[in-house]
Amino acid sequence: MASKRNGDGDLAVAGAEYYTPKKHWASRLAPYASEWAGYAASWPVAAGAHVWMTSTPGALPWASAGLTLLGTGVTALTWYCSRARAAIVRRFATATSGITAAWVTAGTIQGPWETPLLQLWAFGGATVALSWSIFKALKRGGDSEGGDNLWEKVKLAGVKTGELSVAPNKVQGPLQLPAGEIETADVQKKADLIASYLGLRKGAVRIAENPDDASQAEMTVVPNDVLRHPADWTGPSHPGGSIADPLVIGVYEDTEVIKLWLPGDPATARNATHVQINGMSGSGKSQGFKLTAAEILTRRDANLLVLDPSKGDQTVSFLEGSKAYLVTDHGKCKKLLRKLPEAITERASQLGQWGYDQWVPEAYTEHGMAYLVVWVEEATKLLQSVEKFDVIAQEARSAGISLVLSQQRSTFRQMSTDVRAQLGASMCFGVKDPEDAGFSLSDQTLDAGASPWRWKNRMPGCLYLEAPGIEETRFATPGRTLRSTDQALTADIAAHADQSPELWGPTAATLGLARSTQDATDRSEPKEADVVPMRGPKEAQPSASDLLDNFEDSLQQQDFEDDPHDPESGLMPLPEPTEPDLEDLDPDEELPDLPEGAATIALPQPKPSLAEARANIAAWIGRQTHVFGPKDVPSELHGRDRSWVSRELSRLADEGAIARADDPGTYRAHPAAGYAA
Repeated sequence: MASKRNGDGDLAVAGAEYYTPKKHWASRLAPYASEWAGYAASWPVAAGAHVWMTSTPGALPWASAGLTLLGTGVTALTWYCSRARAAIVRRFATATSGITAAWVTAGTIQGPWETPLLQLWAFGGATVALSWSIFKALKRGGDSEGGDNLWEKVKLAGVKTGELSVAPNKVQGPLQLPAGEIETADVQKKADLIASYLGLRKGAVRIAENPDDASQAEMTVVPNDVLRHPADWTGPSHPGGSIADPLVIGVYEDTEVIKLWLPGDPATARNATHVQINGMSGSGKSQGFKLTAAEILTRRDANLLVLDPSKGDQTVSFLEGSKAYLVTDHGKCKKLLRKLPEAITERASQLGQWGYDQWVPEAYTEHGMAYLVVWVEEATKLLQSVEKFDVIAQEARSAGISLVLSQQRSTFRQMSTDVRAQLGASMCFGVKDPEDAGFSLSDQTLDAGASPWRWKNRMPGCLYLEAPGIEETRFATPGRTLRSTDQALTADIAAHADQSPELWGPTAATLGLARSTQDATDRSEPKEADVVPMRGPKEAQPSASDLLDNFEDSLQQQDFEDDPHDPESGLMPLPEPTEPDLEDLDPDEELPDLPEGAATIALPQPKPSLAEARANIAAWIGRQTHVFGPKDVPSELHGRDRSWVSRELSRLADEGAIARADDPGTYRAHPAAGYAA
């Protein structure tokens, strides 16, 4: 059958009795005009009714009563007439009628231009109309008469949409895929194309796989981006409650709150968890820390220990006056983490004697052992210097301890896969590229539409959360932390300071932590770890130069004029020479030449300085024509271990001197850039 073009350029089929011309854009929008026309007409109707009623004395009370009865009747009629429709359609239509009637009645009484009626009409009404349009587009699959089907348009013919559920800012429903022809991954790749067809932004459509049936998927459409402006912090979610209650730190894009559970719950088979936090600089990790810390410190059975070897007081100043413990010295952070296994063993043994397989709230109410959260900022610096950290992570959960490790990236060079495997929860803020997101979020979450690299650090606080207790379908739902000030958080923490518990005595003694009951005088002589609760102004710590000056002064004050052989001097006498026959030898005399054929010993050469090592490596890289890794760099060029070479090559790649190859940990010489040692 031949084909040809008609005069308007549309395709016509020769031999057929008709042809289908290309439809005008107006006819494509016609099926969705009713909801928008109703939305636009509601405001002038309310305005006209208000002017009319207020111009007639005594008419407004009667009009208010009449409009109320009329709105109730219309709502009831909608419910009755839609009884043959699907349940979700019936509920959505009835809710739309009720909301519209209530707003028109209020607008008639007060005037639709008054606050908040104008804002409710502008945003609420538009959201309802847009939800109806999305519902129609997904349910009808476009204009079936013209063959303009949604799934055909995106080249997924055969996909069928099931019954949709409609929320104020979300349309959700199942998808039936043609068995053996289309997979969930095929639909996930077209998510942004579907959003474009619906006239929505990128990321507005997400597709999640059905864990029980590979021929089904779940589609979620979010028309409005409510994350563009963060919601405000209104205070702790469970002041005086248990740490077993969820921590609330933000809001999802569908206005549901973001909840995070740290302890386990035997009743629901939820395990206790550690958390890894990733995000590039400026992505909002600090705000997430502050909100979570405020939630922890307002619970009756939780302690917070913060290790921050990088920023010091810059991030934690809002904790002033709280019972949080803070360690900022790098050496003391390492020392405390090395003591942590002993505290873990001690706590786990005691919980077992009390009859608990893991920490439960009764461990505090009956025995005084509060849950402990160890928050490690810039964890990379400590993970590389503390041995067997994976064992700490593996055993801490059963002892009532959760680790929170925060860093910009969790690559294998910065966190071992053994440690990462023990972190049951991931909080991913904006990252630089998809590769960084892959170190934090699971493949299933990324395939379902999670894309934190779209934010980078342009939307601080936006995040994805994977954690026990959260439905897997929510893992790919973006959220944003609440907006607050340090002053507000400090005030909320102080308001509940009396409910914050003491650190369990044996744990405090093992870790060398000062007890929070110390007064200002006692704090002037902190215990071994030099850790004090954030109560009152913090004493100034001596700088490195001050410590060096004090050490030199102490040396100068020692009396070295005492005779070491004088028994009254208090010093031990020098030992007698062990080889008196060597006393007559001249140390400056040249050694005789070795006899011919004598064996020689190669003396060790001095290790190259840092500048020499880098220059040697740079020269070696310049001669390479193939992919190389740390093990390929000759050790005599630098005189250091392979981990140093790995970090050096990574640094050169970050600076653009060399390029990363396809396999992790491998590189190639950069053809267009030089390198200066």
